[in-house]
Amino acid sequence: MMGWIFGFLIFVVVLFAAVTYMLYWYDTANGPAFEQLQSLSRGKARRWLVRGFLWAVAAQITALVTFPLGWIPKRKGAAPRSGSTDPIVVPVHGLYHNRSAFIFLERALRRAGIQDIHPWTYSSWKAEFLSLAEKLRGHLETLHRSAPSRPILLVGHSLGGLLARHAATTAHEGTVSGCLTLGSPHQGSRLAVFAVGTLGKSLGYRSVLFETLESLENRRPEPSFPCVALASPVDNMVLPQEALVPPGAHWQFRWTSPMSHVAMLYHPEVLHVVVSWVKEASAQNRSPMA
Repeated sequence: MMGWIFGFLIFVVVLFAAVTYMLYWYDTANGPAFEQLQSLSRGKARRWLVRGFLWAVAAQITALVTFPLGWIPKRKGAAPRSGSTDPIVVPVHGLYHNRSAFIFLERALRRAGIQDIHPWTYSSWKAEFLSLAEKLRGHLETLHRSAPSRPILLVGHSLGGLLARHAATTAHEGTVSGCLTLGSPHQGSRLAVFAVGTLGKSLGYRSVLFETLESLENRRPEPSFPCVALASPVDNMVLPQEALVPPGAHWQFRWTSPMSHVAMLYHPEVLHVVVSWVKEASAQNRSPMA
């Protein structure tokens, strides 16, 4: 019986990866993004597509296997030490996920000597975007008040990156010291029409939500802290490709090697970049010139 269940789950994962990459290819190959993909891949766009598909299968299996770990009650750790200047890293997961999304990243950060990691989690079913962003902002401001000398660095995957972006931009000045997003739909996604729930459906490409976010964020001063957006050129969940690019000149946008949307949580390249960024952002915060 277990063999049948396992086989069915593998079939669903492969089917999901195949369907999303067919939609990705249809959208990309019939638009201006194809020329960019050809340029980035040096004429090997189809090979990159296959790599993305394989990563999608592997990453989705990893996500399914590790997902139950997010249900285990997290032991309440000590409050952040107020006298330290070590960073406090706040990872924010994406739609339909939980704190298990960052188990690989947490391990990589701890190995690098970064111990204060406070994942922020939420329900994808019972809230709308702005109320979630407000809760995250309140959480960040509380953290900052408890340890004002310590830099708070946000790392968000997918929808989590959008929440991090908006909360960081609208929080009181000095609350956040850096924001990094992974595969976030900064301008929405055409695949949002297939989402289940109000929160997911609100993420349509250039929907009213994104007009509202940009309007609210434009009323605030441009952030002085580093803002970095990482994205895969073969992301199978954010369509069109240009939707991965955040608005605002203060954002630094970087392409990764070809991988799927979920693979950004587990790929060694991304983990290395995130750990390096946390170290750099922390060092900048300690510098008298920062």
